[in-house]
Amino acid sequence: MKKSALDQRLLTERKVVAAIRDKMDALAHAQFLKRKKPSNPEQKKDRYNGLSKTELRKLRKTKADYLKSEIDLLLRSLGLQPHQHDPAIPKASADESMMIRFDFDGIMHRPRMTDFSESYLRHRQLNVENKIFEEDSIETPFSSSDYNLNDSPAWNKMKNFANFRQLRKRICRQLAGNNIPPSIISDMNYYDFVDIIIDIAKKSNNRPFEASRSKHLKMFAACYGQQFTEIMTALRVKPQITQSILTNMRKGCCGELLDLHHIKNVTNFHEMENPYEINNFSNMVLTFIHPHHRSLHFGKGYDIDENIVFFGGYDPAFQIRRNPQREMEYLQSLGFGKKNGKSY
Repeated sequence: MKKSALDQRLLTERKVVAAIRDKMDALAHAQFLKRKKPSNPEQKKDRYNGLSKTELRKLRKTKADYLKSEIDLLLRSLGLQPHQHDPAIPKASADESMMIRFDFDGIMHRPRMTDFSESYLRHRQLNVENKIFEEDSIETPFSSSDYNLNDSPAWNKMKNFANFRQLRKRICRQLAGNNIPPSIISDMNYYDFVDIIIDIAKKSNNRPFEASRSKHLKMFAACYGQQFTEIMTALRVKPQITQSILTNMRKGCCGELLDLHHIKNVTNFHEMENPYEINNFSNMVLTFIHPHHRSLHFGKGYDIDENIVFFGGYDPAFQIRRNPQREMEYLQSLGFGKKNGKSY
């Protein structure tokens, strides 16, 4: 493409991005519209001061609905289509969403006491007491070989993710170390296993596994780094900023400018032919956080071409399309076979 033609498309792209950003910012302001009291008697009265709470609520809704409609029309004009969810297909449950996020981010906070199963909570508390009171402490009566995690319906879902599967032996050792009876495995829920995995991380003073996010960023930098640099150059991003972003991605990190987006949204987990591929690289696209990422999540979400691996702009000139052969070669260079490569 000639430089003059690319420059013209860049100018149009910037206008589109600015329009979407401004409308989304205005929507955020409209949703929190409120009356302001003047800080001093001389200050001009706020134009909303004369409105009642009901009138203010109606005005807020009117402004928000108008802006939502404007944003939707703009996104549709760019070729994006709102996601059509089949009501017969259930949305991902709360624990499924948490499970997906844990696998993707590799970070999970300690569950609340009310999240644990009754059986696990009881023995968890007994173990805490045994650690506090020396006279009541007892040697671990169980060994890791006593546990069959497949007895747990929660584990049978979790083990579909490679990151959780690799923790199986460590989970069994930690269960034994925490004096959790093998007989309650069938009652253990997702949050019970999260608690055990957090204990594993705390014990080793390290994250339990490398998150899917980190692996994907490394893969993107290795497979699409050159094309990414070319597009960022076309977008007039400073070369040092682009190189800094790539350096961070090679370390598995993502800065404040970009983020990974699930093409098939986490809440639409069950719509996939194989739901547990939700965090696979093939379901990921790298994009700018604002307004690109926010616009893809606007409303009920907008569908994006599954072959796009970098959504650097609404214009295809600033997008990168997937190259499966290059990705497979990268996985093989890491020692992953074709079968294992799918879950990377």
